[in-house]
Amino acid sequence: MIQICITSRLSSLPIVVAYKKGYFEEFGVKVSLHLNTHHKAILPLLDAGRVEAGEIPTIAYLQESFLKKSKLKRIYKGIYLYHSPLSFYSRFQFKPEDLTRNKAYILPVPHINSVERLYAEKFLEEYAPKNPVKVRYIDTPGFLEEKEFLKPNCLGLVSDSFSSPFLKNFQDFGNTLELPILKQNTLYPSTLLAFSGDAILKSGREVSGVLLAVKKAIDFLQNTTNQYTGNLWDDLQLSHFYPHLRVGETKNLLTAHPLIQKGIFSYHGNESSLFPLLKDVYFRLIRRVIQPESVQTALNFDEILSALEPKKVFDVRKLSSFQEPTQVKLHAPSQINYRKLNAVRHLIVDVNSLVLDMLQGNYGSRLNTDETLQLDNRVKVLVNSMLDSFNAKIELQREEITELENLISILEIKLDRSAVDLQYSEEKYRYLFEFSREAIALVDADTGSILEANNQFRTLTGYTRGDITKMTIEDIIIGNQVSSQLRFGSDLSSDTMLSLPDVEILAKDGSKVEVDISFTSILLSPKKRYQVQFRPNSERKEQERLQHEFISNVSHELRSPMTNIRGYLEFFKSDSSLPFNAEHINMLEVIDKNAKRLSFLIENLLKLTTSREKDKEAEVVEIFDPVPVIEDVIHMNSHLAKGKPIEWDLSLKKGLFIRGIKFEFSQIITNLYVNALKYTFKGKIGISLKESNGKVEIIVEDTGIGIDPNYKNQIFDRFFRIPSSDNRKIGGTGLGLSIVKSLVEKMSGEIFVESTMGEGSKFTLYFPKINAIV
Repeated sequence: MIQICITSRLSSLPIVVAYKKGYFEEFGVKVSLHLNTHHKAILPLLDAGRVEAGEIPTIAYLQESFLKKSKLKRIYKGIYLYHSPLSFYSRFQFKPEDLTRNKAYILPVPHINSVERLYAEKFLEEYAPKNPVKVRYIDTPGFLEEKEFLKPNCLGLVSDSFSSPFLKNFQDFGNTLELPILKQNTLYPSTLLAFSGDAILKSGREVSGVLLAVKKAIDFLQNTTNQYTGNLWDDLQLSHFYPHLRVGETKNLLTAHPLIQKGIFSYHGNESSLFPLLKDVYFRLIRRVIQPESVQTALNFDEILSALEPKKVFDVRKLSSFQEPTQVKLHAPSQINYRKLNAVRHLIVDVNSLVLDMLQGNYGSRLNTDETLQLDNRVKVLVNSMLDSFNAKIELQREEITELENLISILEIKLDRSAVDLQYSEEKYRYLFEFSREAIALVDADTGSILEANNQFRTLTGYTRGDITKMTIEDIIIGNQVSSQLRFGSDLSSDTMLSLPDVEILAKDGSKVEVDISFTSILLSPKKRYQVQFRPNSERKEQERLQHEFISNVSHELRSPMTNIRGYLEFFKSDSSLPFNAEHINMLEVIDKNAKRLSFLIENLLKLTTSREKDKEAEVVEIFDPVPVIEDVIHMNSHLAKGKPIEWDLSLKKGLFIRGIKFEFSQIITNLYVNALKYTFKGKIGISLKESNGKVEIIVEDTGIGIDPNYKNQIFDRFFRIPSSDNRKIGGTGLGLSIVKSLVEKMSGEIFVESTMGEGSKFTLYFPKINAIV
């Protein structure tokens, strides 16, 4: 597994694209990305071998190459990642005379040893040569650039409009000044992909796979505007890697930005563009005299690129660029031989120079040492060790501060996004609420006042917005159905959902409108609200009337011919003079069973219609023992179990009495028992009757196919049948359980269902126990 550290700046985009498009796996490399790692932290991680690869500034690589004291090479160059057309940006157009030495300015840079830092120093030298400016350079991660740039004491920022899109709204000195440093169309090799020494030593082939994948990603980016037709940002889901960038800025950033075609993503670098900066600033900064040829050698990638050209995985350790260098090959400065001079005197001078460097903020300054055991050299080694220890602690504190600042900034960004998302959600909800096809009103749960109503409600009732805010829900609902159910002002948790059918509401013109009302409890802000939906029920009533008429007509029309069929069937079965053989008798049995089944279905349809009639005839209510009724039902329907490997488990306690109509109770048991037989192909069916908590408990359970939990609340609806292949094979009308529920409630009972798919169902009935003497 190769661990690659990248920053959140767009300079790391080739690595991210290679990762998202699977180029690493294509070349047989497993990679994990460490996001939002600052350049300043990547270098020590690479140097210590804690990560295998990372994006580092080009100048920082030169710093390592030319000033590294160790004879062992710790960081290896790989391939260029980003070339920046740098310019100097500021919040305002300042003049040289506006700058004063009495004021300390800050200037954000990606790294203290970066092209942006050298460019800023060169620009200030050319722009204000006679007015030196006191500037403090701040190592700033990409996602904090804008925050630092907008600070009052920030002088400006060196970058480009691609990696820092927010800069397009500010002053670009390259458009208004003619300075050598502001020469247009100059690309500076800003960052490169580097590898640790441990990665080269242990994973030579994997390193070449990483280089090939990144090279392929750069080729993809260069050809994006000509070949890619989709939205690259959305397709690759890059917002996870660059959360600080706004969606509006990134929408066309990759598919239409001219700088991509200019070559900002290119592995062919132009080292000569760095020489003016290195000659005037960098060499003076490191106090060394190095020829440009040496720099060009250090930044020469020709050998690596030529090896990558065939696009085959190879071992990079075979390339001279990745071989372990000797002391001669190191780009190390020549050591000054202090032994020829007064050692103590020169030691004091060097320590004094070191102290001055530290006072100027150059905490990386160190004394030159060699391998001798002379006293002055041993002192230098000890001083350097002390400085390394102090700097390690300072660096640790800085990293903690940076992490906290980054965390704060990320939290601020997330908070801003949450606020935007919340506002968007509120606007979306308000739009859906206002233009819903249902008539909806929001009601205060404490007072019953109508807080808001949508357009459909105002159209239904004729009230205006001004009328609604002065009314309560009880003002428009005729009667006391709502107040008795909801009890406004009380803190009840049981009123989260309430449906009231056939309610009359008062319209503005005084007319009455019949509707069905449903209350849903919602929590808006700290207070509870009711969302009330009003549905006109005239269409529903008409449909129910038509359905009622249809079922009544069909049931009555079927009953007469079925009576004739069963009569003649009984005649044939009872006439012993007819020469029936065994096969004929079996056929008659089949006809008899199906005729009984049809009669049962017709009785269910008739029961459905008669149960809805308000002016039905008086029925005989009696007190009876349910056990004989249950036994009769089992006996009459025993033929349905023939051929099935089913066991019965009956536990019926006699002497418990209930009140009701025997025929209706038999219908309840018949429907439950027949369902258990129909949906159980093998296993066990159990019926039990006992006393429980002062009530008569009847349980009908089976080991059949069970009930899908998604439809558990719908099985008691009229004409509802669970959509499954088993149901289609078995058949039915969907009326049985509906009739059961209505008859149970008519007898003041309760029904509960428990079921598990593939294991069976359990229906539990509770009826009031009646004390009676037989």
